[in-house]
Amino acid sequence: MKIMNFNIMKRVSLLIVNISLLLFVFVVPVYAQDSETADLVTDRPDQTESATIVPAGSVQLETGMLFGSDSYDFLGSKITTTNFSLPNNLFRIGIIDRVELRLMILEFGKFKVDGTELGSGMSPIAIGTKIKFWDENGALPETALLAHVTLPVGGADFSPEKMEYDFRFSMAHTLSEKLALGYNVGGEFVYNGVDYDASGLYTLSLGVGMSDNAGVFFEFFGDFNDDHSFDAGFTYLLGPLTQLDFSGGFGLTDAAQDYFLSAGITFRWFK
Repeated sequence: MKIMNFNIMKRVSLLIVNISLLLFVFVVPVYAQDSETADLVTDRPDQTESATIVPAGSVQLETGMLFGSDSYDFLGSKITTTNFSLPNNLFRIGIIDRVELRLMILEFGKFKVDGTELGSGMSPIAIGTKIKFWDENGALPETALLAHVTLPVGGADFSPEKMEYDFRFSMAHTLSEKLALGYNVGGEFVYNGVDYDASGLYTLSLGVGMSDNAGVFFEFFGDFNDDHSFDAGFTYLLGPLTQLDFSGGFGLTDAAQDYFLSAGITFRWFK
């Protein structure tokens, strides 16, 4: 089931992607920030993308592994699929204040059905941008727009036949000194071999600061149809520009993956 007429959603998505790319090229910096002392804010391990931009002149690598498992009935038999990918690399490059370039590359994955490997190889490359609109101001949340294009390259078992698209608006509220609320809403367009499947997506994440270095999060995420999941995780700052993370989650509906586990690390470098 599609959440609205596909042609309308496709036009809206392409418009947002095109506007994002234009802003990425032509936007003029309005606010300055002290790049090397800016807090390390990551887009992993939760599904909620932050509304924060990496500082201009920096490169932030967010990488890790992901394991997932799902079971379903097929012609009266229980089928179990598993997938594993490593490393899941997201490069975030600060171009100018409030605009970053995003590259998702170099991911090797494999999937199995009842223990038999049916596919493996490199994932496709995705390129995109994040553009921050404004900072938090009272009831007005910190807000950014993310948009990506997934290219039809990579291993034959994972590469789409045509380009795929996604976008989301990311918002964040500071609830207290130790609590923060983040949420995303957007859409994605996945090619099924004949046409594009359009669906909406959402995330809602509560972050809790346990100390200056450690934090936990609790999150609901899914689409606007029947795919809904819950996850939680832990982050720990090894230093001002290095963070470890661990997380796991499970599906709340039949359409969602049964469970998944993830671990990773984030680094930031400056020119």
